Amino acid sequence: MPAKWKVKEVEVLTKKLKEYPVVAVAGIKGLPSKQMAQIRKKLHGQVEIKIVKNSLINRAFEKAKIEGLVELEKSVEGPTAIILTKENPFKLAQMFMSSRVHAPAKAGDIAPFDIIVPAGSTPFKPGPIIGELQAVGIKAKIQGPVIAVIEDSPVIKKGEKFSAKLASVLSQLEVAPMELGIDLRAALEKGMVYGADALGLSQEKVLAQIGEAYHNALNLAVEARIFNSVSTPVIIEKAVRVAKGVAVEAKIYTEEEALQKLTKTEGAAAPAETPAASG
Repeated sequence: MPAKWKVKEVEVLTKKLKEYPVVAVAGIKGLPSKQMAQIRKKLHGQVEIKIVKNSLINRAFEKAKIEGLVELEKSVEGPTAIILTKENPFKLAQMFMSSRVHAPAKAGDIAPFDIIVPAGSTPFKPGPIIGELQAVGIKAKIQGPVIAVIEDSPVIKKGEKFSAKLASVLSQLEVAPMELGIDLRAALEKGMVYGADALGLSQEKVLAQIGEAYHNALNLAVEARIFNSVSTPVIIEKAVRVAKGVAVEAKIYTEEEALQKLTKTEGAAAPAETPAASG
């Protein structure tokens, strides 16, 4: 007999799954509670985030009997959150991208970019901390009542791992290089499941791809003589240009062109006026 709290969790999640038009599965590995709270606050009123055991998520998916949940269930593994919203999956993905937060590095984390501690005063008073700064490559000395970094000090390159010492020092300096957030794995809307690759496309990229597809389709329609409201004017314009080119090569002139040439020819052939003889 399952525990009452488990039964309650499944009932609540099953009800939520039926209330919202969009359900997503997201990864929350390595996301501290503090950063999760910040994300919840940023997205309050737009999404509901449910964090329960994966076995209970799968049970709720089975009970809800919603088209597509079986496919979505494949993304439930490791630390997982269920995202419930009325926003479309692509807007949801953009919301999570813009809600990412910064956090201090931990030992073993990979540096996302080169980090340079800039020259200037620190909040530290003279003491053992100066040795910790110098131990990780930060050029520091005592200046008056505080310790100061005397010149810009590179401490780690992109792709390198943070040591425990460096992570501790940067945290004390309030350097938070790690960007954390909820990573959407898949989203379900009206029976359609969208994977992470599709959800990761930016709005600008999607619009650019639509524009490229439009121009490719128009070129194909023009070349294949497929007439519609968009291609027909282009086909006619192209035909006119080709006809004019053939006419020029064959010295075939339109009535207007012929009249212009005739006028020009007559002007060139007219005798010049002679000045009147002086009396």
